[in-house]
Amino acid sequence: MQGQRWIVVADSPFLPATGGGEREHLGFVRAAKREGLLALLIVPTVTPLDIGLYRAEIDDLPLIVTPRHTSALRLAHPRLPYVVASRTAPRWLPARARAAAREATGIVVFSYKSHQIGHRLARDLGLPAVLRQHNHEGAYHRSLAAGTPGLRGLVLGWEAWRIERDEVRLGSAPWLSGIADISLADAQARRRTGGRPVVHVPPFAFDPSAVRPRMGEPDSARVLFLGALDIATNVAAVAWFIPSVWPEVLKHCPNARLDVVGRAPGDLVRRLVGAAPAASLHADVADPAPYLAGATVAVNPAVSGSGVNIKVIEYLQAGLPVVSTSLATQGLSLRSGRDLEVHDNAEGFAAALIGLLQDRARARSMAESGQKRVTELLDPVENLRRIAVLLAPC
Repeated sequence: MQGQRWIVVADSPFLPATGGGEREHLGFVRAAKREGLLALLIVPTVTPLDIGLYRAEIDDLPLIVTPRHTSALRLAHPRLPYVVASRTAPRWLPARARAAAREATGIVVFSYKSHQIGHRLARDLGLPAVLRQHNHEGAYHRSLAAGTPGLRGLVLGWEAWRIERDEVRLGSAPWLSGIADISLADAQARRRTGGRPVVHVPPFAFDPSAVRPRMGEPDSARVLFLGALDIATNVAAVAWFIPSVWPEVLKHCPNARLDVVGRAPGDLVRRLVGAAPAASLHADVADPAPYLAGATVAVNPAVSGSGVNIKVIEYLQAGLPVVSTSLATQGLSLRSGRDLEVHDNAEGFAAALIGLLQDRARARSMAESGQKRVTELLDPVENLRRIAVLLAPC
């Protein structure tokens, strides 16, 4: 990595980092700055950016804000999906980027949605570029479409088709030096369809400084679901878990309590949690740390989406035993039955959760194994090295 300096293109504002994708953005920026790799940060946005939040993270390093165009007319772009067409590179951007970061040796585009900005910078500045992929975006949008009724679902399905076509084209784009997939499964799949080098670079949302042994055992049996509640995949997870799993848990553990913690819950989540016995909704909390510290077991009942579910990392980092579906763990080399419990049907999920609530010694052993494993897998310096290899001169 010695001698490299990167222009980093975000896909949207990520501060305050209240969602998994935002924490992934923040973790990467912190790691790159800490290692002296960050030369310039570019953030596309619709609303005014709280510059103070970014200055607190990047100090006096250059920051450029670009406008996002959210007109519905962008849906009719002849070639690009809306999520890309709404993030174009202004004509003035390459010149400003060159002036702000003359020492830049490469570009990291974070993520697919901003690839047009990355393309323009790579072409005009003559720099190698890496695309950091958070998901197979087409598959992710297709899962959103499947869970969205009416006209909006049809539009999402059409957008998913356009994204899938664009991702295939992008996989062989000559301006890209390579693709850095967050998920091992996505990286393996992309290698079979694209022409550019693909590497697996696990999440940056892991924070080594936050790994600490848990202090004692919680007195109660508290089950935690943590996630942004304005994201369709998390809404679908809650809508599956509460009616399908939670009643069975309460039959065997009547003292159990469920805490659903996250930003911007909609009417469906409010109704589900409000009607569920022994369940509480904690909306828009400033800091989830007290809920992580007070939980007995964490759940990640993802039934849609792709990539890596960041909440699994946060749970394991906090030293919690976890019950998850396989969809949320396929991007990481975690060991089912050792680092966490993985079950896709309601009966198995409930049985695993009940077992961990009733056997605290086993829960503690699993939590320790999971925390150790995620610490080994998600070394941010090693992650940066994998990206640096793609950006190194031939």
